[in-house]
This record gives sequence, C-alpha cells and structure tokens, in this order.
Amino acid sequence: MSASLPACIALTTQQWLEECLKRRCTVFHFPPNRNPRGISRLSSGSTCLILARPRPRTPREEWVFLGEFTVKNVKLVGGEEFHAYASKAVIVGEAPPPKPGESSWIIEFESLTRYGRPVKLAECDVRTSSSEKPLKDWVITGFTPIRPEDAGKVVEYVRKLAGVRVVEREVTHDVLVEELLNMGRWLGFVVKRDEPTPDNLYKLDVTWRDVEGHVRPLKVFEVEVSGDVDKALARLAHAYDIWGCEQLWLIVSDEAKSERARKLLEPRLKGSFARIRDKVIIVGWEDVHNIYKSVEPHKELLERLSKR
Repeated sequence: MSASLPACIALTTQQWLEECLKRRCTVFHFPPNRNPRGISRLSSGSTCLILARPRPRTPREEWVFLGEFTVKNVKLVGGEEFHAYASKAVIVGEAPPPKPGESSWIIEFESLTRYGRPVKLAECDVRTSSSEKPLKDWVITGFTPIRPEDAGKVVEYVRKLAGVRVVEREVTHDVLVEELLNMGRWLGFVVKRDEPTPDNLYKLDVTWRDVEGHVRPLKVFEVEVSGDVDKALARLAHAYDIWGCEQLWLIVSDEAKSERARKLLEPRLKGSFARIRDKVIIVGWEDVHNIYKSVEPHKELLERLSKR
C-alpha cells in the first residue's frame, strides 16, 4: 500500500465476512442517509481493515480484526441505483439497503482477505502521529478513517499481528485470475471469468474450453487467497460432478511453491475430496505468476503457434 494513500477501519459483523467470502461479494455499503466522515477521501488502492463483533453487543475488548480488502471505488448511490449493486453486497440488519428516495455510500473493493490469525482490538497498542491514544482506545464507529501519514504504520502493525507476509500480497486474486485468462487466450482456448455452474450453485474463477459452445470446460481454475481452501475444493468438486472436467486447477497462496502446497492439502484429498484427488492439480501462486512473466514477452508468437 502506498504511503500517500489513506486507509480505514470498517466495523461490521463476522457474518458479513463469512457471507462475503462465500458469495464473492465486492461491495461494502453503509446504512441509508449516513455520511461517514472522510469516506470520500479513500482512493483506489486504499486498504480497509475489517473489524468485527463476533456477536451482537460483544464487549469492545473482544472485537477482532478478521481481514482486509483493497478499495477500488467509492460512491454515493440512490435507492433506485442500488439494485445494480445489491447482488454484490451482503445485507445485514444494521445496514439495510436504501429505499427509493434514500441514498447510501458504497465501497467497491477487491482482494478480500481473511487473516489466518484474528487480531483482538485489545492487542493493538500502536500509536499514530494524529492520536494520543493507541489504536485499541480509539473511538471506532461504522467507518473510521486513517490519515495517509498513519495508514501504513497501522495497517502493517495489524498485518504483523495477524501473521500476514507482505510477499503474499504482492500478487492479488484478481491479478492471478487475469493472468490465467490471458494465458488461456494466448494458448488458443476460449476463456471465461466467474462462470456459473448450470445449477447456479457456484461460480468458477476461470474456465478454459477448446471451442466456443462446448458445454463442458476442459480446465477449471480456482484461485484461493483467503485461506479457505475447503470452499475452493468444494467448488472444484462440484464442477467435476456437474461437468466432468478433465482438469481441476487450484492456485493457492498459503504456500508459494507448488510441491509444498500439494503436501499441505494432501490430507483433504484423502478425505472429503477423495473423488477428485486424481483430477486436482495444486499450484502455488508464485509458480503461476513466474510462468506468466516468462511467456508474456512472447505472447504474440505463442498465439500464432497455438492457432489450429
């Protein structure tokens, strides 16, 4: 995150994060007719820390930072316009959608990440240049801005407590998806992003087909950077059950190298997902990214070679 960008803390519920990850939502919205102080100063690339109350009326000392996301866009939308974003948002009781005549601020985001280790607010002793009190004693509302000069310090402090390694964040989910789409095109495949299964139960990150119009994708890819590999494996297993795909690819960020990633997930492939054990190809994000960078300078030649 650039030191010149502001950051923020979004106070929500654990349910919001769970539903967001499950449905791959990309919109955070605020209650109607609220004007969160400083929200319009957020920029594309700003980091938003997700602070959650595990349960309603949870004591402040039990509030936890569960993850973060990266801001793409911030805007004020009316009730009539909000319907275009409703399917990308999680509606919780404390933040109902705006009705006609009302308006709500929304944050469109990407790279939603759940921390491997939740961080209690009570642990956060970091101080900033703009506050005499440490973070654990801040007055935190539904939206709390963090000034650009303090943003990097606060974000990195929380990440360190959560065990997040900076190197794992350099290549995001969306970047890896885009790289897989591009490589598929260069190799002559028909590619699709976020393709739903025929029963609309799941959406798959990337699919490759030999020919436009084929019902069954030849290859299906899931990029898992939130740490919830069970859900990624469930999506791949369903793709196999409903399409009978020949290859199921799982790109993981927990371990950058493919060999280590495979060993990490081997127990799961002997248990609940044994039926796809021989179909799943597990690859570390670093190997995918390195291949992409290696072939990108030769993409035009690769496209010519792949033409039938």
